[in-house]
Amino acid sequence: MVVQDIRAADAEDLRWLQFSWLRSVRERTSTYSVVTATLLLFFGILGILEVLEDDITLFERILSYSTVVVCVVIFVLVAGFGIELPLWVGIAMLIVHAMVSGYYLGFSDERQNAIAALQELPIMAMYFSWFYPARKARVGMLIILVGIGVAAIVGPFTGDEGLFGPVNLLGAALFAWLCLEAGIFMRHRVRLEAHSDELTGALNRRGFMAKTQMELRRAIRHGRPLSIAVLDLDKFKSINDGAGHAAGDDILKSLTSQWMSLSRSTDIVGRLGGDEFAMLMPETSFDQARARMVRLREFAGHPWSWGVAQVGPEDTVESVLARADRAMYDDKRG
Repeated sequence: MVVQDIRAADAEDLRWLQFSWLRSVRERTSTYSVVTATLLLFFGILGILEVLEDDITLFERILSYSTVVVCVVIFVLVAGFGIELPLWVGIAMLIVHAMVSGYYLGFSDERQNAIAALQELPIMAMYFSWFYPARKARVGMLIILVGIGVAAIVGPFTGDEGLFGPVNLLGAALFAWLCLEAGIFMRHRVRLEAHSDELTGALNRRGFMAKTQMELRRAIRHGRPLSIAVLDLDKFKSINDGAGHAAGDDILKSLTSQWMSLSRSTDIVGRLGGDEFAMLMPETSFDQARARMVRLREFAGHPWSWGVAQVGPEDTVESVLARADRAMYDDKRG
């Protein structure tokens, strides 16, 4: 199959990720933490190279030493101990990087560091777009570009015989913004393909479990009701055997569309596999969820069974789904 060929090629290209040390780090912490720590290590190495130069000022030497210490410590915490970094660490890294870039472009005579400041902008834009919401990434990157642009314009590297001209600065800003938008687009596509069921448009099992986990934490933390229903089509195999899989697919798409259109915008429909679905209903008690299922089944074009469970303080996603699944089988037997 083509898909298998692609997966085999990708696995070959990423063989370096299978080293035991890297694999253990990836298993203990998040991708965000690994990428952030790796970027910080990169900046730490640049700081070491900066310290080795003889013509830097006292302030730049202190700045470089501080960068090396902070970056190496955070990298060791992630790589050595599997610490998961909070999201504010990445924001802090972006802010500090922008301030340092502004300094080298506007107040320093270090030509190499000024060039590096512009060269690193696309990397920071891709990082911003991948790990933070699109609106926050766009606003944050706009502020960074404006600040760095002002520093570059008033700094010693612009002018008739300066290192940068208007075209250079505008080109660097546009390329960084292009990287930002490309990252936002790729993130959206990857999440959409990874979490959506292609046939029905509902969330797939992975997407539904992730969304349910998030809503479950919120409901328990704030003491709000949250119910989950498991829905399973009756005698669906006979449709596939008698009328063909195309007819079965049409029923799945029709029912899913019906469930979505007759539910609230906050209710989430997920396809757990085959003809088994689930519905996540925030701010909904057990009795309210049962009433909603009764109403939905009145309009069903194909019979289906259902079971409902409400989240309790000690519940996990798996335990709630298991209770709803048992209730669904009781309904099916009945």
